[in-house]
Amino acid sequence: MLRSLWLKVPTVVLSIAAFWWLDGPLAVVAAAGIFVTGSAILMALVLHPNASLWAATLSRGRPETGAVSLTFDDGPDPASTREVARVLAEHGVKATFFVVGERVEAHPDIVRELHEAGHLVCNHTHTHAVAVHFSLWSRARRELRACNAAIAAVLGKEPTLFRSPQGIKNPALGDVIGELDMTAIGWDVRGLDSMSDDADAIERRVLRGARPGSVIMLHDGTGLGGRDDRSATIEALPRIIEALRARDLRFVRLDELLEVEPYREPASSETPRALATA
Repeated sequence: MLRSLWLKVPTVVLSIAAFWWLDGPLAVVAAAGIFVTGSAILMALVLHPNASLWAATLSRGRPETGAVSLTFDDGPDPASTREVARVLAEHGVKATFFVVGERVEAHPDIVRELHEAGHLVCNHTHTHAVAVHFSLWSRARRELRACNAAIAAVLGKEPTLFRSPQGIKNPALGDVIGELDMTAIGWDVRGLDSMSDDADAIERRVLRGARPGSVIMLHDGTGLGGRDDRSATIEALPRIIEALRARDLRFVRLDELLEVEPYREPASSETPRALATA
């Protein structure tokens, strides 16, 4: 959070100085321009999924690996996660699933199946609520801890990798990611499939952006601000896999691509219910 002051304080000070030292309309225009510019930079650092000022964020691997990694957000979802896993199994691909803690509690069997199939299961907050983006330390801490606890209750270990909903990270969330010794994950390719029912468009977006080292972001979960149907993603997925393999790209799990340790022993006995009662 303190790092944001390096931007906030100069913005305010320069805006006041411009208003104080300049005269008439020029003072207003200059002060407003400085304030708007500083605010725009701050918002860009919050909204960009790969911004690393608040928390170091990994968004792609080394190109020389010749590999890419598929990641899926917003599950586990009984309507679509198993279908996504089925396609992955048919093509021999291991992927990473950033799951929502509340959904883990509701569907632990799906999480267990993903783990047993060799996929990674990682943290995507406990509620996926919009309020997370406007929260300070206590709410952010509860969101990450409760999701880790839900995953640990199923797998016996907790993830070290975290992806924020929509990739948004405010300064307080950045502090908590560091405090909990987790690694923020972004992406460099996305299918925009959470809002699309066009499998061809999803495929085109991924194939246009994918290159060696890419982290590809898709969705296996429905709702949560997006569409309630993942059939377009499921239709596009085998074509994406086949097309990228035709480019001699390999599919590896995110931990292999980014060379990170994905799990650790549970750090806390806190239960997921703590989020609702705190």
